[in-house]
Amino acid sequence: CSSDLLTGGYKSKHFSAGADIAEFGKSDSNVGGDEEVPSLTSICNAIEQSTKPVVCAIRGVALGGGFEIVLSSHYRVADKSSKFGLPEVNIGLIPGAGGTQRLPRLIGVKRACDIILSGRMMNVKEALDLGVIDAAVVNNKESVEECAIRWAEYAAALGNIKSRQLCHAVVNKGGSADIAKNHKICDAIAKKLPPKHKGGIAAHSAISAIRASFSKPSFEEGMAVEEELFWDLLLTSQQGRGLRHAFFADRLARNTSGGGKNLKFPPRIESLLKTKVGGVGVIGAGTMGSGIALSLLRANYSPVYLVDNSEEGLKRGASLIKSLLQTDVSKKRITTEQASKISESLIPTTNMQDLSACVLVIEAVFEKLSLKQSIFSKLSSIVSDDTLLLSNTSTLDLNAIASSIPPNKNRARCAGMHFFSPAHVMKLVEIVTSSYTSPETIYAVQTVTQQIRKVGVVVGNCDGFVGNRMVFPYTSEMVFLFEENLVSEKGVKEIDDALMEFGMAIGPFIMSDLAGNDIGYAIRREKGLVRDPKTGLPGPNRPGRYTELADELVTKYGRVGQKALKGWYDYDRKIGKGRAPIPSKEVEQHIAKYASAFRKKNMLPSPPKKLSKEEIVNRILFPLVNEGFKILEENIAQRPSDIDVIYLYGYGWPNWRGKLLKV
Repeated sequence: CSSDLLTGGYKSKHFSAGADIAEFGKSDSNVGGDEEVPSLTSICNAIEQSTKPVVCAIRGVALGGGFEIVLSSHYRVADKSSKFGLPEVNIGLIPGAGGTQRLPRLIGVKRACDIILSGRMMNVKEALDLGVIDAAVVNNKESVEECAIRWAEYAAALGNIKSRQLCHAVVNKGGSADIAKNHKICDAIAKKLPPKHKGGIAAHSAISAIRASFSKPSFEEGMAVEEELFWDLLLTSQQGRGLRHAFFADRLARNTSGGGKNLKFPPRIESLLKTKVGGVGVIGAGTMGSGIALSLLRANYSPVYLVDNSEEGLKRGASLIKSLLQTDVSKKRITTEQASKISESLIPTTNMQDLSACVLVIEAVFEKLSLKQSIFSKLSSIVSDDTLLLSNTSTLDLNAIASSIPPNKNRARCAGMHFFSPAHVMKLVEIVTSSYTSPETIYAVQTVTQQIRKVGVVVGNCDGFVGNRMVFPYTSEMVFLFEENLVSEKGVKEIDDALMEFGMAIGPFIMSDLAGNDIGYAIRREKGLVRDPKTGLPGPNRPGRYTELADELVTKYGRVGQKALKGWYDYDRKIGKGRAPIPSKEVEQHIAKYASAFRKKNMLPSPPKKLSKEEIVNRILFPLVNEGFKILEENIAQRPSDIDVIYLYGYGWPNWRGKLLKV
């Protein structure tokens, strides 16, 4: 008896990354395609039912349909680079070629649920430990193909293919008792899944398919359940379409415009992008600056200079970084040795002159234009003319910042690199271009953003760029509802609950408390919007309608947010580590008093009824969407999907909702 050897494509780095997701977005009128082309399910069945042993040699990734082919093989051998997974739930589907039926038979229901419902990848060690693969090539003495040939010879001599066919394997070896046990496992897992109406349809369908692997009398009946659920999701699920849109929007935003092939970089920049060695600096050791420095350190940039004009602030920032590295160690993300090595790359300093050899510097100081201009002007006389100078400004005019660099000092190397707080956690970076920024600078910042495992979206220069410009009417509208008596003074929680029930990861008032109400106030003051505390006069740059409710929350009550344990909500260190929002009587009284005075002054009658949750969502989201369309018209964003990515990763837009701007 001979054996068959199954490998990836000729000279391919990967076994198979699965089906082309782009095909899922095409018209349903041609579902199924050419009838003469075999389906993946039939291919998997043919492999499994082969009269000769099939040995699968895997290198690189085997994902989705690729992993289902692996599961159909009788023996599986992988090299040390291999990764395995069934990521279909992340795009609103379930495995459709036997993944939900074969994997539980191979590794058990509980472990299969983990792999299928998380969509995560297993490395070769985990796959070997779980029994997903039979052998791993971890040295250079032989290739994975050579190892697979040895296994093929062994398989041919051994025979007995049926014992290796998962379609004949039994999940419930203990009979009805095991069936009941496995149902309990699925019940417990299902309770932890998102509700079906909040993005959980695919995950709940996957659980149903996995149940079929042990509750149906035969493999074929289980496959019929999987097939029905798969096609139902593909053809009817709006959540699935939304998730696939988010997937492609993410990919498009990460596109680095041809890979910089036609761009020319100074040798120092080119070396930094390849090796991450050459020196990078972060100015400002606050929460944001420390988070940015940590992101660079985690990505193995070295050395990383952290600059602050205060010794106390510098110690606090360096201490925060080391504390977060210890958290990484405790959660087994890195080893103690790795944390120590990373820490050695951090150089705290109060002397900006120490940045003289840096290839890249990110400014992350307080949001004050004159301060940032002063720093960039000083930097231009310290660093080389090819050093990338980047600002973490969230709202300020980047042209004004770049203009502080003398004309003969290369303003083209200046761009915005707007991180979102906390910078070491949030994936989004707005890459902001000024009228001076060169394509080389944009590409370099895109590359750095990818290397620190962030999602960078290139945007134009305007007040607030994309994210914060859109969020201003969003957060203004939520306060207008109080002025118009459309929600009660208890409406802070009511509004947050409505938005989170809609699917937002966080409500607007919680978001404001987390970011710091004082930060928002300082930005509005810098823009000339707030009332002058000395003269009592309104800010000169106020729009036609402006609410002072949020301003007074800071100036009259000192409710600056979660960090002070009081903002729109109260917080208690004993409850949820000081992060759980608790409705505040003081805020309710403030709202009632302010809203009453506003309506009396403007002679506004009380509305006949309060808004429903759906009406609250529409009222708050529509101004945000309108601003998004204005941004597109002004070419501040390159495409609607870029705005989607910014709100997905920066503001908690639910990915299963699909497009934010319905165009």
